[in-house]
Amino acid sequence: MLTDADVRYVLEEFVPLDDVCAAAGRDPAEVRRAIAERRLPAPAYVLPEGTEMLPADYFELPAPEDWPVELGEDREAYLDGTYFVCLRRPTPENVVRKDELVVRLRAALADPRPDDEGWQRRVRVDVDELDALERPFSPDFDRGPRFDRPPTRDELIATAHRLYPRLWAAG
Repeated sequence: MLTDADVRYVLEEFVPLDDVCAAAGRDPAEVRRAIAERRLPAPAYVLPEGTEMLPADYFELPAPEDWPVELGEDREAYLDGTYFVCLRRPTPENVVRKDELVVRLRAALADPRPDDEGWQRRVRVDVDELDALERPFSPDFDRGPRFDRPPTRDELIATAHRLYPRLWAAG
């Protein structure tokens, strides 16, 4: 269930389905049918009163049938609306890049070398890139009932900043 803080976040980050459809000249009823038939991705969030919330660029994103076959599970997450929750722009390329960054950062943070300039540079660059790709996530719902673990923003970005603040202190 969305808290008041979650609703404020969603209203700042997303747009009602009807508004996105109006801006694109699309029929909301047809879009809802396409979502139900999994021809279009589901909303990222549904507000307590039932308003479906989408990214403003919903109709500019790749169609589900344009996702590469090798991204089968990721295509399903895209259709479920999951990638709208975590990525500012959920394209196949950004999904693959996020996965690469997550793997690298998990490995780097599991074997920290804070005195190694190469390690410092790699962590800083990877954290900054992941930070640019990811959305902030809702304050409560995405950090509680939605996922079975903390978002990668908390696990990797916030943790790296908390444990190694001097990596960003110089600039």
